[in-house]
Amino acid sequence: MGATRTIRRALVAAVCLAWLSACQAKDKRAGRHAPLAGLASSPAPSGEAFAEKPRPMPTQAPLPSAVVQTLRALREQQLEIAPPITQSARLSFGLGRLLQASSDKVTFRDSQQGDVITEASIGMVRAVAHGPDGSLFALGASAGARLEPRAKAVKRFPRVTFLPGSLLLPDLEDPSHFFVYYPEDPQLYWYPFANAGGPILPIEASFRLEGCGQPLVQLRDGAIVCRTASGFLRQAPRGSRSEFTFKASNEPWVRLLPGQRLDEFFAVGRAGEVVHLRLAGGLMELARFRLPAPAYAATANTEALAFVLVDDPQSGKARRWSLLVTDFAGRSRFQSDLPATAPSAEEDWLPAVVEDKNLAISGFEPLVAVGGERSVTVWDYALGRERFRR
Repeated sequence: MGATRTIRRALVAAVCLAWLSACQAKDKRAGRHAPLAGLASSPAPSGEAFAEKPRPMPTQAPLPSAVVQTLRALREQQLEIAPPITQSARLSFGLGRLLQASSDKVTFRDSQQGDVITEASIGMVRAVAHGPDGSLFALGASAGARLEPRAKAVKRFPRVTFLPGSLLLPDLEDPSHFFVYYPEDPQLYWYPFANAGGPILPIEASFRLEGCGQPLVQLRDGAIVCRTASGFLRQAPRGSRSEFTFKASNEPWVRLLPGQRLDEFFAVGRAGEVVHLRLAGGLMELARFRLPAPAYAATANTEALAFVLVDDPQSGKARRWSLLVTDFAGRSRFQSDLPATAPSAEEDWLPAVVEDKNLAISGFEPLVAVGGERSVTVWDYALGRERFRR
């Protein structure tokens, strides 16, 4: 309620100032002299001399400083930043490479210095991922692109339909294919990387995941685990299906992460609780721990968990972002503060704040990356130091 009242006051102040400016402008126009009657009744001249000059487009007056300060304080100290239902996939590590997505192209960098290997324009980038062989691939609005291990040039393939909320997943059994998960169906669609020559990549097979809800994760053996109304579901695309009952948590699950074993995964709660679970006969809880702040983004490799954390807003304090890498028991292995973006009052606030908070962890080296289309920073979490910033 406090946040609502503050927003209302800020908006009322802005509307009043705009109304006052309009009234003053109207008064000035009313004070101008009317044209003489003789001139008004004279014949209208023809040609370009009479052509009406185009009026300049009105420019929006900047918000008063008091309104700007109120909005800034309200956003930083009152508004909560919740993790999206589907985590943004804008960064991915391959074998010695890092894939970075921008608005309409993808950049492939080496993971040692961050130097550019190659780029590919594929239209508006939808998602990026890596294959079990260390390859990197991306889907765009006009095409797809794949960089194979040790290759210097990308291979393009036709575009794939990718709806909002979809997930791009590798085929861990067959690196020549990949999956796209559509949560509305819910189904997994299986695509080949091979270019068939048409404008749209053909679907080779589909696998229905009945009762599957978000969040969802791909385990180390390629099986899918997702939330259901009564617990969790595990289903292999080409294999068996098992459902597990699990008592609902006090906080909703926002992320599922794969564990080291093929039958283990982690469930991350909205407020920062992490539960380690094993699918062995029944669903077994192995451990649980709590993060120092809620997780905006989360990912995992075979030895560590990585989180982008954002503190809950507090009156009089600036919002704090941080990177945390832990072992599977929740013990810290590396942490670093992250820069906080301060968009202007006129900008679309939330997209601007989280644009550079994409997260990736390597399955080939002890590396973790945070960034967006304008910049990316890579750390070696085993050595506890920054490797490069680009």
